Amino acid sequence: MTTQILIIDDDVLVVRLLSRILERQGYEARVAYNGAEGLIMARTLKPALIILDIMMPGLDGYQVCQQLKANSLTTDIPVLMLTAKGQVNEQVQTGKTVARRMTEQMRGFAVGAADFISKPVQAAVLLKRVEALLWSGNGGE
Repeated sequence: MTTQILIIDDDVLVVRLLSRILERQGYEARVAYNGAEGLIMARTLKPALIILDIMMPGLDGYQVCQQLKANSLTTDIPVLMLTAKGQVNEQVQTGKTVARRMTEQMRGFAVGAADFISKPVQAAVLLKRVEALLWSGNGGE
């Protein structure tokens, strides 16, 4: 049985990229394109890990993560949050950029995220974070 990872992101291109990266490593990628759909799929599928975008219409990633952690069916599923805010690879790192990224990370951790990564995602970094979360006993089979 393959390890199932749920991707919740409203950006079709990002979803395709993440799915491709994960599937090449033998994971089964499942997809929800908004927070409400993601919550339903998380309860139904009980994936080993959830990759969750922060910036989405309707329920944002923080709200989704908070609801996942409040539900006994999904509370133990680790959540890796993705954001385009304060990207690490921006040309010029200003104090504001660094502070904004730290604020976003702290808010993500406060609602129960297990880890946090900025877009654009590098495949090697994503896979190491996924492996670490699954290996740590917070998910996987």
